[in-house]
Amino acid sequence: MELNDKTIAFVGSGNMAQSIIGGIINAKPKLIEPEKIICNDIVPEKLDALKKKYGVSVSSDKNKAVSAADIIFLAVKPQNMPQILQEIKSFIKRKSLVISIAAGISTKFIEEILIKKIAVIRAMPNTPALAGLGATALCAGRFASADNLQTAKDIFGAVGISRIMAEDKIDAVTALSGSGPAYVFYLCELMRQTGESLGLDKETAKSFAVQTVYGAGEMLAKTGIDASALRENVTSPNGTTQAALEYFKSQNLSDIVRKAMEAAAQRSKELSK
Repeated sequence: MELNDKTIAFVGSGNMAQSIIGGIINAKPKLIEPEKIICNDIVPEKLDALKKKYGVSVSSDKNKAVSAADIIFLAVKPQNMPQILQEIKSFIKRKSLVISIAAGISTKFIEEILIKKIAVIRAMPNTPALAGLGATALCAGRFASADNLQTAKDIFGAVGISRIMAEDKIDAVTALSGSGPAYVFYLCELMRQTGESLGLDKETAKSFAVQTVYGAGEMLAKTGIDASALRENVTSPNGTTQAALEYFKSQNLSDIVRKAMEAAAQRSKELSK
């Protein structure tokens, strides 16, 4: 499916949807003209801001937006999905591609409500898509074709990396990359705070914490060297880094990370429908 002659509708235009919209708009080469993206949301101010920022089309009527679209992104809260699907199902064109980014909502659940044999793809993206650095898992429903999957890969490939995988792996992906940016932001936040407590001014602590996280990520991405090897390379015997890492180990940081991610994966399973 070529995107340049298609229309994309977003039912729900929250933070994750905005990350994808921004990534699509800023993609090079250009995937689609901004006005071919129709954003829908219950908050008028959000739509006004999106139109002003990206030049997209907006509609407060989700049924109208859906009926005009070839590709429909379902970007609503999981608890609202059943009602939204019931409301829009008669307005979805038979040949449309439905892409859900709602956590915990299975392709089977969507297919059963839509009744018609609509192509459904479940995606688990993350917010760095806004910077073109997202990571997205894609799972195909029963009626999704290879072309449908390629379309989804083209969209999410423009905002980062994407991988097709079995749907039973989605909870693990949610815990790793879906929630993962928040873990990194939290670490950066703690590093900044501690830098200040050690005597740095607020701006210096912030800029050095951000640059350190960014630089480490770039090294991982561009060198291709395993994280453990990079860690060892910067850890001199009996040096400052070793002192910090030894303390992490003494506090069982590995167990904390594992248990935190297991909690995220479990919550993903609990949300599943």
